[in-house]
Parts: sequence; structure tokens; C-alpha cells
Amino acid sequence: MSDARAVYNASKSGVLWQLASLPAPLCTLDPASAAFADAVAALQSAKGLAADGKLGPATLAAIMPAPVLPTGTNARARLLAVASAEADKGVREVGGANKGPDVEKYQRTVQLGPGNPWCAAFVAWCVSQSIDSKVPAWCSGSAVTSWHRGSAKAGAAKRTTPKDADFKSKVAPGWIWVRATDDASANAARAGTWSQGHTGIVVAVDAVGFHTIEGNTNAAGSREGDGVYRKLHRWDDAKQIGRTVGWFDSLAASGVADVSSNA
Repeated sequence: MSDARAVYNASKSGVLWQLASLPAPLCTLDPASAAFADAVAALQSAKGLAADGKLGPATLAAIMPAPVLPTGTNARARLLAVASAEADKGVREVGGANKGPDVEKYQRTVQLGPGNPWCAAFVAWCVSQSIDSKVPAWCSGSAVTSWHRGSAKAGAAKRTTPKDADFKSKVAPGWIWVRATDDASANAARAGTWSQGHTGIVVAVDAVGFHTIEGNTNAAGSREGDGVYRKLHRWDDAKQIGRTVGWFDSLAASGVADVSSNA
């Protein structure tokens, strides 16, 4: 009888992930083997995930090494450090959906009460903490409203969308990523229409995709999750890129000069 785990993993090798880029011992094993699936299950258990032995997107994000973040004392480095500290703390909702001490401190940043979705509030809190000033005017309790305001304030040179031919080369750490629920909603949002969405802070970019730290998500990438998580979004994930509204530079939108104090 064939092993469904092995069949799944073999189908994702070279598509969702490259074997050579995986952490040990996975990189030394045959993706079509039971040994590979067993190793995946062991890593999933260590990360608190369901140990099904299948190396899918949620497991991949959890087991890959943390991206190397820029260092320095400028506002961009502080933003990444603030967001990273919240992710490392393992912030989770407490006492019900969209509630808890940390969640509510984010919500207060944009005048939201407990119980409201808080991904955009997390972004606003991190940005305001990093620039040592009041909450920037573009910040909102809505992801798509944050895009409408923030991308306008950032300006054409400091924003991009999947419709731009060079969008991959423009996205950078410290930029804000915003997505809608589907392609049609993303197109409408870029045209100025409000829709439901989700947002996070880009902390690293590489050939595989862009790494983010996001609030109100979970291991599966829901926009109604339970905490702060590190995520990896692949450039070749057509669904995710398709529903992406765009990215913009949070510092440019906030009117903050990107100059290191130790330069």
C-alpha cells in the first residue's frame, strides 16, 4: 500500500520547496520515502503542529530558519526588531477571539475595542513603537484602508503591486504587505474600493519569496487566526500573489528618513 504522506511530499518537491534548501535531516532524505515523512512529522511535533508527515506551506514556514534581519539603530531596523520581539514572545489571543493583553494593546493603537480583527492594529503598533512618535496618519484598523492611505503617502517610488513588472525587486524589509480575499477584491482595492483583507510587516526578502511577521493569523495563514506568527509567502504562489493588493514602505508613508544613527 502506498504511503499518502510520501506521495504528497514527492508532489511538492521542486514545486513548493527545494530539497537542498530544507533543514537537516530532510535535505539528506528522499522526499518520496517514509523516512522523509517521519522526519517531517518529528519536526511538526517539535513545533506544535499536527504531525501528519506532509511538508506543506504551514510546516515549511515553521521549520525554515529565521531570515537574517538588517542590523542598526535606524527606524527600519527598529521596526523589524519590534515585530520580531512580538513574534519571539509567541503572542496569542487570551480569553476569546481577538482578545488578550497584547492583542488589546495593539487594538488601542487604532482605537479598536476587544473582539475586533487586529492584523492592521499590530502593524500600526509596531510602526509607532519604532519611530518614537504618535501613530502615523496612514495607520488604520483596516488592512485595505491602511493600503489606501499608506501607499498614497509613500508615493509611487515607495509602493508596488503585482501588476508592476519589477515588483519583486522593489519589495524590501520594513514594507507593509496587504492582501484582499481574492483576485477580484485585490483589483478593486487597488482602484480605491474597500474590502476585507489582511496585512503584515515584511522582514526579509529572498529568491524564494518575502518573509513577514503578521498579527491575527495562524500556522495555516488565516486572516482570523490566534496570534503573531512568522510567515513565508512564495513568489510562485499564484493564489497569494494574485490576491495581494500591494506593498508600501512604512517609513516613507510615515515621513521618516531612513538614515542610520550610527552611519
